[in-house]
Amino acid sequence: MSFKLIRFLAILAGSAAAFSPVASYALPAALQQSNSGPGVYIDLSHLDAFQKGGEELVIIDIRTPDRYAAGHIPGAINIPRELIEWGNVDGVLGETKPIEELEPILAEKGLKYDQRIVVYGEKTEGDLTYSDGRYAGKIYVSLEFAGFEKVHVLDGGVESWTGALSTEETVLPASDLKLTNSKPVIVDKAYVLAALGREDENIFVLDMGGQSRNEATRIAGSHSAPTGLYSDTNKLHDDLTALVARLEELGVRKDSEIITSCGWGWAASDGLALLKDLGYTNVKLYDGSWTEWGLDPNTPKAGTQFENI
Repeated sequence: MSFKLIRFLAILAGSAAAFSPVASYALPAALQQSNSGPGVYIDLSHLDAFQKGGEELVIIDIRTPDRYAAGHIPGAINIPRELIEWGNVDGVLGETKPIEELEPILAEKGLKYDQRIVVYGEKTEGDLTYSDGRYAGKIYVSLEFAGFEKVHVLDGGVESWTGALSTEETVLPASDLKLTNSKPVIVDKAYVLAALGREDENIFVLDMGGQSRNEATRIAGSHSAPTGLYSDTNKLHDDLTALVARLEELGVRKDSEIITSCGWGWAASDGLALLKDLGYTNVKLYDGSWTEWGLDPNTPKAGTQFENI
């Protein structure tokens, strides 16, 4: 652990009040009720507990280097999200990089399997940017894929921080990380093709790409799920009842195998993380999502764009 981070943790030990979340950045009630302990999404009260818990804590700012330099949560390291998830897998851009590419990147940044990790982005207005907080869910899935067990997303991102931001860079010493614990949380096109139409076997493909895109273009045989999970670009909606009701309508159980998809894999990653926090235990991401599916002339497609084809 770097001297800067050790010093930062020592300061925090006597400053619990700095980590009390304001009401607008508290977790949705459904998540507070469903989790006996911290889930994927956390707020500042959980971060406070992590700081006092004795584990090595790594806070990752996934924004661009210039946004990180302008002001970040004290003690956070910077791993711009494209270093992890902007890979080219079988000609499809935007997928999580393969294990052999992730390993040297994460080792250079000082990550280790025994660390507790919290990732965050920021609120952006209008179109997605490289700093958008919604990418934090994708980084969570990527790190879970790499084998990390204790990864969380700070709901509300940097805007939820109630203390002063820092412009002092924190850099961890490189580790000897070997990604030997990779998990099958990311699936490919062939896996999805084999899963379609198997609801009677407790397998569901959920499209979380939004109503307008679902109506126009979607994987034939998938089921639309309510999206718009965020009240702004990096804070979960307080009311998640529509999502839960839709899952119950489809007959999805807590032990169902669920595969999430969307357009690029970002909303599907958020959906995966949220479903886990709601108690669904077997959720996977189709990372290629419509970006890959739509380019293949042989995949089954549905939606208004295909009605007259």
